[in-house]
Amino acid sequence: MSKALLALPLALMSLSAAPATEKDFLQTLSGSWQGSGQVRLRPDTAPVPVVCTLRSRSKGASLNLDGNCRAKIVFSRRIGVDLRAEGARYSGTYVGSRRGAASLAGRRSGDTVTLQINWPDRGSGARVATMQVASRIAGKMRIVTVERHPQTGNRVVTADIAFSRNQTGLFYRRTFFEPGGILRCVGEP
Repeated sequence: MSKALLALPLALMSLSAAPATEKDFLQTLSGSWQGSGQVRLRPDTAPVPVVCTLRSRSKGASLNLDGNCRAKIVFSRRIGVDLRAEGARYSGTYVGSRRGAASLAGRRSGDTVTLQINWPDRGSGARVATMQVASRIAGKMRIVTVERHPQTGNRVVTADIAFSRNQTGLFYRRTFFEPGGILRCVGEP
């Protein structure tokens, strides 16, 4: 009996507190972000450390992420995602590869959107990858992409970037009492 009582709080703590609606979830991804991680330019190359900045805006059930990733003098590349949720389905486009814009399609489960990336066929065959955008902790986001190695077929992580919400430039709200007990708020939420 006591084991069951101990297990119940642990089970309740493990439940995800992900937002109920797609609009609410996408709102958690809105803002200015900075992050770092590793990127492989192709699945058969070594990972390169990168530093990235993103600006994301959500409006209703759509999200626009726009930013840049840099790897010292190796490369600097614009990255971008436009997503739209229709019910439980997500669709959109991804920009950030030399192959050009790719289509995105997938679903959200809890605090993670899993998307299939389909790059256009440039004569060497179509390439498909998986992208996950997760926000498990407030103010944190992680983007991971996985592709198949061209020779072995093994799944290879081609990008793993952890982001934190950029706190600079955020508005603040200051609350104070004026003479006569009037409550006044200054600034933006």
